[in-house]
Amino acid sequence: MNKSQRIYVKALKKYNYGYIDKALELCEESISLNINNAASINLKGLLMYLKGDINACQKLWKMNSEINKDRVSEKYLEGLSRDLERLKFYRKSIILIKNMKINKAIDLLTKCTESDFNIINVDNYLAICYIKKANCNKAIKYADNVLKIDLNNKMAQNSINTINNINGTKGKINTKKLTCIFILLVFIISISSLSYLKLKNKNINTFNIKTSKLETSNKIKQDKKNLKNNTHKNQDIAFEYDTLKNYIDNENYNAIYDVVEKFKDIKLATNDQVLLSKAEDLLVSKGVEYFYKTGCDYLNNKNYKNAEVYFSKASKYGLNTYIYPDVIYMLANTLESSGNVEEAIKYYNQYNSSYSDGDYEQTVLYKLALIYNDLDKQKSKTYAEKLIDKYPSSIYNNSIINSIVNN
Repeated sequence: MNKSQRIYVKALKKYNYGYIDKALELCEESISLNINNAASINLKGLLMYLKGDINACQKLWKMNSEINKDRVSEKYLEGLSRDLERLKFYRKSIILIKNMKINKAIDLLTKCTESDFNIINVDNYLAICYIKKANCNKAIKYADNVLKIDLNNKMAQNSINTINNINGTKGKINTKKLTCIFILLVFIISISSLSYLKLKNKNINTFNIKTSKLETSNKIKQDKKNLKNNTHKNQDIAFEYDTLKNYIDNENYNAIYDVVEKFKDIKLATNDQVLLSKAEDLLVSKGVEYFYKTGCDYLNNKNYKNAEVYFSKASKYGLNTYIYPDVIYMLANTLESSGNVEEAIKYYNQYNSSYSDGDYEQTVLYKLALIYNDLDKQKSKTYAEKLIDKYPSSIYNNSIINSIVNN
């Protein structure tokens, strides 16, 4: 076996073990030693094919076919015309994802999986799509597919980390409850201390009621100052720095949420304020996805009360996240399912106003048309007409919508 062939064998092993970039380097080294090494040329073409570089793999296989009369390369070349169409689907899907049209993007990406062309990028974006839909099982499937080919793929690794963060908070409920009880007890003690101070001040004022007006005024001012200082001290005591740091380290999003909500409008010591800001940032970056996923689980089980709690938490900190439009729709859907139609209308209208090109827009228009049919016929007709005009082939363009428009 010559040196070029030995390097090819190493390249093949690296590819099989998921080190695709190293395999590419070895292929180039092998080809540089022997331009007639058809196996190395084919392998390099295949690696570029998996990466989605259609021009590179086409040139390699064409060269192999012409120079080395390689039949395998000819077979590869025959299927590239169909892959050009898949490349168009892939590029369009990226635009759809940026515009939060996740379901349409999934449809196009699924068509791309009919061949292995560009499969690394295709599976990476399918994983991202399913993360956005809070479907962790499918997301991890596609991320794993990428890592089987490219073990060091950063995009797939990030997807796996995101999925682990979503799922990693399970089993921490008891700790959360115990800690919340502890914080509640501290809060009660603080309130009790304030009540005692108020009672003490009242007694002092009663005892000194016969003193001069000036003395009484000064005493009241001093008592107010003391009360304010004591209140600040009690707040400092109630803020448990180490406890919140532990929540952050363990990504206990429910407990973090409770602490942030309690102290976000209270002036704290500098170190405490920095930690609180860090906690709030974690809620935005990871907590929102966790709340959304948990809300979806409750909604699927028709536990509307808990679903509303989690979607509300997600909506509170999710405004600048990619998942926010889905949160608003799910919150509206939950409220409607639980019978709170008035609140549901508010969130359906918010979705329609802010995310009119979103994945759920036609569903939202349909629901608004139906809800307003019992409240405001003209509004109902407006939504129904918008649904028909914007989505003429929608499954929601049924006899009910036609009846609303025609009456």
